Parts: sequence; C-alpha cells; structure tokens
Amino acid sequence: MGKSEIIAGLDMGSSRVTCVIAERDDEHNKIRVLAGASAPCKGLKGGVVVNIEETARAIEHVMDAAESKANEVVGEVYLGVRGSHIQAFDNKGGYNIARTDKEITSEDVSSVIENAKTVPLSSDREILHVIPQGFSLDRQRGVPNPIGMEGSLLEVGVHIVTASSPIINNLMKSVSKGGFRVVDTIYTLLAVGELVVSEEEKDLGCLLIDSGGQTTSIGIYSEGSIHFSREIAVGGDHITRDIAYGLGTTMAAAQEIKEKYGAVFSNMLEDDKTINITKLDARTRKEVKPRELLDFIQPRAEEIFEKINQAVQGSNYAELPGGAILTGGAALLKGMPEAAEQLLDLSQARLGLPAQELLQCPEEYMTQPFLGAVALVCYPHLKAWNTDVQGPARGGSVEKKVWRWLKDLF
Repeated sequence: MGKSEIIAGLDMGSSRVTCVIAERDDEHNKIRVLAGASAPCKGLKGGVVVNIEETARAIEHVMDAAESKANEVVGEVYLGVRGSHIQAFDNKGGYNIARTDKEITSEDVSSVIENAKTVPLSSDREILHVIPQGFSLDRQRGVPNPIGMEGSLLEVGVHIVTASSPIINNLMKSVSKGGFRVVDTIYTLLAVGELVVSEEEKDLGCLLIDSGGQTTSIGIYSEGSIHFSREIAVGGDHITRDIAYGLGTTMAAAQEIKEKYGAVFSNMLEDDKTINITKLDARTRKEVKPRELLDFIQPRAEEIFEKINQAVQGSNYAELPGGAILTGGAALLKGMPEAAEQLLDLSQARLGLPAQELLQCPEEYMTQPFLGAVALVCYPHLKAWNTDVQGPARGGSVEKKVWRWLKDLF
C-alpha cells in the first residue's frame, strides 16, 4: 500500500487569502482535495503585505476553517506568491566537459544549471525559481535529456524568476505568526500553468493570463516551456472600483453587480433586467440597466488587454498559435475569453480548468477563485517541480532536485 500525505496550498492573492488542504496519494498518482477556505485580507495589497498582524489573522482564519472541514491538522504550507515585485527573465549557461570520458552525468547537468543561475542581483532580491527550458550539446539544440550522451560543451536555457527578499520575508513572517511553516515559496503563475496548460499548447506557443483582484500575471509558453512571465498592476478590482465610483455604491455591492449582470460585450447582457442598487448613504436607492455597466467595464477591460498586449509584443514570443488560457477571478466576467481573442488578435481563448486525470476535487473548489491554491498542492506532484531548480535559501539543493527530475525521465 502506498502512503498518503496531507499537503496544504496557501495562495496569497492581491487582497485575499485562499487555502486548500489535499491528500497526495502516490499509489494511485492522485491529488485529492479535501477542503478549502478563502477570505478577504486587509493586510494584503497587490500580493504584498502591508500589515503583518492583519495578514496573519486572515491566514489563521482560512487555515482553521479548512482544517475543520477536512478534519485534518496541517503544520506547513506551500506558499503561493504574486505581485509586481516578481521579475523574470531568460538566461543561458554553459559547461565544458573536460574529462577524457565525455559522457554527460547528472552532476554535469547540475553544474550547467548552476552556471545559468549565476546572474547579478541586487542585495534585496532573491531567486525563487530556475526552470530549465532545454539543453544543447556541442551546439546541437533540442536535447531533452543529455544524460548518457557524449559531448564537450553542455548548454542550457533557463527561465529565472526573482522576487523582493523583504516582501517574501514579510509574507513568511505572516505565515509564521499565523501558526504555520512554509515548505516552499512558489510563484503562483507557474503552478497554475502546470495545472491548466496542455503540453500541446506549450509546444505550439500560448499565453496564460491569471487575473487577480489588483494584479494580472501573464506567462508565455513556447517549445514546451515557459519563456516569458510578467506581472501587470491592474486586475478585476479595478473594474469593480470603476462600477462602485460610477454608480455611487459600495465595493461589495459593485462586486455583486459585476458578477451577476456584468459583461464585456453588449450582446451578452440581459437588457430586460433592472438592477436595484443602494447608494453609499445606505438609504437612497437607484435603478440601472445592465447596458449602463458597459461604460465602466469596457474601458477597463480594454486597458487590461492593452497592457497585456504591450508586454506580449515586447517579448520575443508574440506569435501564439495555441491562443490564450484565462484563469483567476476576473476571468469569470462574461466575455473575457472573447475579448482576449479580439483585443490580442488570437485565434482562440478559453477558461483554464484543472487536469482531471490528476485531481479528485469537489466542484466547489474546481472554480477560478480556488484555482491558485489547488495548483499549489498539485505543483510538487507535477513534472515541472522536478525541473524547477531553486537556490539553497528556498527549498533545497540543486543536485537533489535535478536528480529527482532526471529519475522521472526514465
């Protein structure tokens, strides 16, 4: 009998904390989601801690709620991070095989990845992830696994994700104050990508758009790996705020109106509906039609996709035959996939859904608001985890993680 392990994913969103508790069953190669919980957090802004005490209380609250539902107790979490402090870039590394025996070993692979991650960083930044994209041997590209082959020069391309050390430390302090330990710190976009982007889409070239409340994370995949990622400081809360200001109501009421009646395009609206709203004074009431919401939704949606398009066009991977995959709470606004197709000039766009062959998950957690936390509990189980080589300060040695990845290839 294979043993099961209880794991937890804690997604630190733009202004919300979400957790999922799951059981990893290695015998059946399954992740079984047991329970989850989510709550707004005044201590977070754009994924950054602005109040440790508030954030710690929110973490403790959602973890306690999830533990109660799951009838399990957890002491540690996989911490998902996001926000404009995240910066990423591609780099290359090379390693000369000076031995008479030119056969490539796992130690050589470790060494070439170590060389690729040797980049100048300011003292307040740290490397979260170093993701190998592919190897070259004696200038021959497209080598998926060089172990056992012979050559004199081994090269690798990598995607390096960095973060602000003080911001990461404040997030970890908040988790610690909430009563939990961080197993590993993961860029949530990467976890979501491994869960919802298919291998064929990665090979063709595609765009992942993970829209949160105050930030939007984008990742571009090409030739089977991620090659570009960027954080954009605009998200679904900006649409909500525009509605709240325009109608003179609360953010909570504007959020409810957006979810029930909002859409990006007029042909998706129910014009015969009448929306009754309560103004900020909590007494005055007003009636509006869904069409009036377009004045607030369309300009902001266009701005979001314009910023995404600018980032994509500024990358070296603007051709995206695989289209776009949209995730996150803001992706649920009616018409967002269609808007992505039109405004980004893509052949197709779809909502991202978890891979069913890996997951056993109740319907209530198979939703966009919980997707980041679900992805975090799945990420250690997926192949990308083993190709994801982090520095010694966060999550273990390069040699150990490369070896785990190489074992998975056979």
